[in-house]
Order: sequence, then C-alpha cells, then structure tokens
Amino acid sequence: MAILPMNTAGRDTPEQLGYGDDSKSKSAASIPSPGGRKPQLPTQWRLGMIILTCLCSFGNHWSNGLIVALKTTIIKNTHINNSQFATLVAVTNLVNTVLCIFLGFAIDKWGGASLSVVLAFFHLAGSMVMAGAATNHLNSFALLVVGKVIAAVGDGSLDNAQHRIFSTYFAPGRGLAFSIGMVWSIANLGQFVGQSTANVITSNLGSYAWSLWISACISLFSFLCAIGLVFLDRFLRSHYHVTDQTDGTHHQGVVQRRVFSLTAIRRLSTTFWVIVAFAVFENAGVQSFVSISTQFAQQRLKKGAVVGGWVSSMYLLLPIGVTPFLGVWIDFVGHRVSFLFLSSITFLISMLFLKFSHTLPTFVAAYVFYALAQCFTPAPQVEIIRNVIPDPRYFATAFAIKKSVVQASIVIITTAAGKIQDSSHGSLDGAISLWLAYAFISVAISGSLLIMSTPWWTILPAARLAQVTPSRLSREICRLDGLGDASGNKATTLAEREHDLKVLRPSHSRLAWALLATSVGIVVLGWIMFGLGVSWGVHGNVVSGSDSSFFCL
Repeated sequence: MAILPMNTAGRDTPEQLGYGDDSKSKSAASIPSPGGRKPQLPTQWRLGMIILTCLCSFGNHWSNGLIVALKTTIIKNTHINNSQFATLVAVTNLVNTVLCIFLGFAIDKWGGASLSVVLAFFHLAGSMVMAGAATNHLNSFALLVVGKVIAAVGDGSLDNAQHRIFSTYFAPGRGLAFSIGMVWSIANLGQFVGQSTANVITSNLGSYAWSLWISACISLFSFLCAIGLVFLDRFLRSHYHVTDQTDGTHHQGVVQRRVFSLTAIRRLSTTFWVIVAFAVFENAGVQSFVSISTQFAQQRLKKGAVVGGWVSSMYLLLPIGVTPFLGVWIDFVGHRVSFLFLSSITFLISMLFLKFSHTLPTFVAAYVFYALAQCFTPAPQVEIIRNVIPDPRYFATAFAIKKSVVQASIVIITTAAGKIQDSSHGSLDGAISLWLAYAFISVAISGSLLIMSTPWWTILPAARLAQVTPSRLSREICRLDGLGDASGNKATTLAEREHDLKVLRPSHSRLAWALLATSVGIVVLGWIMFGLGVSWGVHGNVVSGSDSSFFCL
C-alpha cells in the first residue's frame, strides 16, 4: 500500500510551531533560565559528563573477559569441571534476564547518575569477593560464585544507567549517538586490555589472584568516578539551566512518581517490538559468538590458547576507533535502520566465510567482518530505541525489556551450540550453522524494517522517523501527520504529533499483548534451555567461555 504525502493545509507548519530547522538554535538559546540567572550548559561540561560517565563502567568492562581468559587456570586451581565453570559464568547472567527489568524501572525512577553509584558498588564488592576467593591459595569455587552473583547485580544494568544519563543530557541528533558511541569505545578498550593482560599478569606474578585484584582496583576507580558523576550532575543543575531531553523540562533530579506503567509498556510501538525481534537474533548472535571465538580460532589456525586468545581479541580494536565516529554520523545524517541492516549483513558475511571456507584468508576476512558487525551493533541499536518509543521517560525500561530478551536468546543459542559441539566430538564446524541461521533471520527482519521505513511505503511511521535526517524530522512529522494514533484525540503541537506516530494504535492492542507474551516466552525458554544444558553437560564446551557474551548492548 503506497502512502502519499499527507495534505498539511490548515495545520501549523514546523516553522510556525518553532520547530523549523533555523529556529532550533534560536529557541535553545532563548530558553529562559530559572530566575533569569542561570546560563545555558556549556559544551565543555557536556564533554565532562561524557568522560566521567564512560569511566563509570571501565572497571566493569575490564573484568568482563577475565574469567574467560583465566578459564584453564581457574579450573586447575579450584579443581572443578567444565560444567561447574559454566555455572560460574552463566547462572549470574541468567538471573539478569529478570533482574535488569526491575533495575530498568529503578533507573527511570531515580535517574541514571544515582543508580550508577549503586550498580558500580555492587560490581566493586563482587570483584573484591572474587579476588579474595583466589588469595592465599584459598581457591574457593563457592566464593567465586558468590562474588560473581554480587558483581552481576551491577554488571547487568550499568550500561542502561549510562544510556539514561546520556538521554537526559543529549537529544537525538544532538550528541546522543556520539555519547553512546564513546561509551562503547571505552568499553571495548577496557575489555581488550583486561582480557589480553590477564594471563600475562598471572604468569609473571605467579597467581591469578593478582589479575583479579588489579581488576578490583580498576573497579574501585570506576566506583569513585560514579560518585564524582553524582556530584557533577548536582553541580551542573545548581549552576546552569540543564534541559531534560526526555521531556523538555528543567532537569532538577527529582524522583519520578510514575515510573511503572503497564499501559505505557503495552503501547510501545510495533517498530520497537520489531527491533527487539531483530536484536534477539543479531545482537544475541554477534555477542554469543564471542563465547567460541577463541576456541574456533585455535581449531582453524591449529594454534595454542595464547595465539587463539590474541586473534579472537582483535575484534575489539576496530570498534574502539569506529563507534564514536559512527555516533557522529547518526547524529548528523540519521539512517538508524540502515545501520541495523548493515550490521546484520556484515554478521551474515562473516558466518558464511566461516561456514563454507577453511582457508586462512577467508578466516581473516570473516573476523574482519565480524569486527564490523560489532562496530555497527551497539550505538544504532541503543539510539534507535530512544527514537521509536513514544515517551522517552521510559527509555531505561524499554532498553531493559530488549536486553532481558536478548540475554535469554544468548542462553538458547549457546546451549544448543554446545549440544551440537558435544555431538561432533568437540568440533565447532557444525555449531556455526546456528550462528548462520541467526544471521539470515536478522537480515530478513532488518531488511523488512528498512523497506517499511522508506518514504514510499511508510507502514511503520516510528521507523521512518528514526531513518530520516534529524534536520528534516519536523517536516517528516508533518508529512506523516494522520498515520499515527487513531484514538480520536486531536494533536496540536509537533511533539504531540510525533508521539501519535510512535505510539501503538488502540486497534493493535492484541498485537502488543502477543509481542509482550512472546518476549516473556523467550525468557522462560532461556531458563529451560539452561537447565537442559546443565543436564546435557554441554556448558563446559561452549557456555563456559561466554562471560563476555552475556554482557548484552
């Protein structure tokens, strides 16, 4: 069904409403300060918020790959088997399939800065417990599990808190994508350094406890940065006029009264649920492949763990430099749906190379395309969720819903891959078929979403608004006017018209319930698959190396 440009005669134009391209800077500069005294927030303080927010999770990402890198050492010193090691890695992340939902509500209620302190503290406490479990030759597996559970409380939602901070200080098209790109650039840097130095530190200092204690020290630094972030947020609010970009009001740091709204969740746009479906395959597929990347490199290159570990860690280097620039591109040009499609295409090419070719050049090319998929995955997926939900105040909740389902999907694919690998006498060639299937499905979903976001066939208005160049957003809203909420309420302002285009129409309420129920079903299936995996004894083959894979975007 072709959608023609809507007739906007008789309606206010964007310029009349103060939303025109030329009026943005003027309106921003003319916002009256409370009491007429507070100046607008300078750019250098915004950069300070980005830097301090990125450092809040540096310790989290530093330790993210430690357990994976130290797998052989931990198994040897604690006298456990592969299934027990898998429990250490996987069960705490599985708990976050539920925990991150409640933490998402909390982040929306109390704000990202305050929750960053709480979450960073949990990670610090867990890191210290894990380090203590390896000190003085204690080598307590039970204490390692306790520490991992404590740390998981902070690990699972710290990135959500960071995104909530950025969505408060930065609007889509005005620095939000760049800030998200920066946080993931620092995240990859921390994970690369921590993972690549873990065995070096252990070899030179004689105990893996040193690696864990250094990780705890980095976590302490991040905790102090989180405390500093709270004070910086208060300082900026007291000395400058800070606009909360989620609702356009003055940012005062007050506690939100209505943070949980089943109606708001139920009326999330169809576009949002399509993005969740896409993430179930692309996001989960890309992240879970980390769990076998080292072992796969060893098998293909016929090298030891050190070489395999270095090769499999190289994928982190490309996102370190690319993601901030990708964020700048999205801020200025948009095309968020296009980047979802691009990430799935590069993921598919990578898996095709690994599946159907066993030569060294194609192996290198496959890992390069996999690194590109890692570049295109985080910033566009996080930023597009902020753009397609009707009420940005529920951004952390919406992101938590997506993250919960993705974590469950990772459990499903890694458990199934472990069963296939176990049946293939340890070979990962057959298991690659699962990731190839995930890649094909993600291409199909993102390709369909891209088609439905074109100006000639606008079935999903929210997807179209996420696709357009930010400078043309106001004109696109007027062009699509009338395609949104059919509840009968007459929208008068541009913001109300944008809300109507992004909200799920009442006539589609059954679809919303069905999509929500499907998401819950995936989470339940993830728990079931994990139980089956324990009974199969396959987690020692695949999931035992998936600590970083469970850290979802």
